[in-house]
Amino acid sequence: MLALLMVALSVTGVFIAFKNELEYLQPAGRSGAKGDLAEIIPPARVAEIILSLQLPDAPTVKEINRIELRPSKRMYKVRLEQTTAWRSPRELQVDAITGALLNDGVRGDQLWMDLHSFAVFGEATKLLTMTGSGIALLWLSLSGYYLFFYPLWFRARKRRTMRAQSRAGASRLGPQADSHKPA
Repeated sequence: MLALLMVALSVTGVFIAFKNELEYLQPAGRSGAKGDLAEIIPPARVAEIILSLQLPDAPTVKEINRIELRPSKRMYKVRLEQTTAWRSPRELQVDAITGALLNDGVRGDQLWMDLHSFAVFGEATKLLTMTGSGIALLWLSLSGYYLFFYPLWFRARKRRTMRAQSRAGASRLGPQADSHKPA
């Protein structure tokens, strides 16, 4: 069971790591029209533009999760709320100067992040699996260190004990022990 949990965490983690490289996981950012920062339309106007599109995913302002400005691209990213646990949220990109819709896509990374944290199965499952995974990884790490370093420590201790015993044996014999050594 633990192995399946770790495989699920590994596979979903890979998808999350590459979210900026894959269009499916995160829509590519488009650039808006040229203009100064003073010409950028306010976020309230962006919300009005989204609502005027009459999208089934955004009938009211409550369904708008966030509006983020990307000044270098002169573009607003508008992220809508997730409609269900198994459905990725929608992302719209609006030109920050003209208010035109630049891109409309699905944020696939959210579904992969929810699978990664097991949030799609509910809050209790997420907390139990993430806590269990953390404890299991900590246990695996500590036991790995023990299995690697204990034999090294044991051999070093054994060598020190052998050296100490050989020195103690030589000192008990006294000067006669030296007379047996070839010159």
